[in-house]
Amino acid sequence: MQEINSQKPIIGADNNSLIALISINLVVYAFIGFLKVVYYLSSYPLEQFYAQVVNPTILFSNFQLVLHQPWSLFTYNWVHNGFWILLNNMIWLTAFGLVLQLSNANKHLFPIYFYSGLISGLVFCFVGASVPLMGAGISVMAIVVAAVVLQPQYRLLENLGGGIPLWILGLVYFVIQGFSLMHAEWPIIIVSFVGAVTGALYILLLKKGFDIGKWMHQLLHLLNNSLAPKK
Repeated sequence: MQEINSQKPIIGADNNSLIALISINLVVYAFIGFLKVVYYLSSYPLEQFYAQVVNPTILFSNFQLVLHQPWSLFTYNWVHNGFWILLNNMIWLTAFGLVLQLSNANKHLFPIYFYSGLISGLVFCFVGASVPLMGAGISVMAIVVAAVVLQPQYRLLENLGGGIPLWILGLVYFVIQGFSLMHAEWPIIIVSFVGAVTGALYILLLKKGFDIGKWMHQLLHLLNNSLAPKK
């Protein structure tokens, strides 16, 4: 399979995409929380905090509004409204992201996260939802699907009766997500499905030799080289 083989990263290594994704999500959450405290201590109303800090970074189902703040297509899936939502997303991201890393697909984590967020965000602009879109849930779903499509028979906890196939953990994930989406609006369900399909298509294209994340690998490599200390 073309472009699947890459060095398996170790924790703390510069090339560990999973640690980078988790770190960015945590830093963004902490930074927004810090700003919220600043607004509170400055006696600013909470509505002003959301209007000036949160709303410009999340995505609304309004194409005209998105034209005025296009960056929200790239920021909404890093912004979480609540610690437990963040924790849930990071747990699933870790579980399935590790499988991708152990399958030598570490460098594809960022592209899957990016493409699923962008494509789902673009669809969301036109579906007429009454609630905004935020959080890493859609991108995490894409990574879950990508891992299952790539390695459905990967065994977890191999010391327990031969292990648990990854597709079973994926099924558990989707059952839980199904319950959480039972009362969600149809636009949210639609964009979640789009995110899942994006993750599957990424891996299927990769298996056929088409690496649509190649430009991103090259860009990150260029940035790493430019920022590295000169000897």
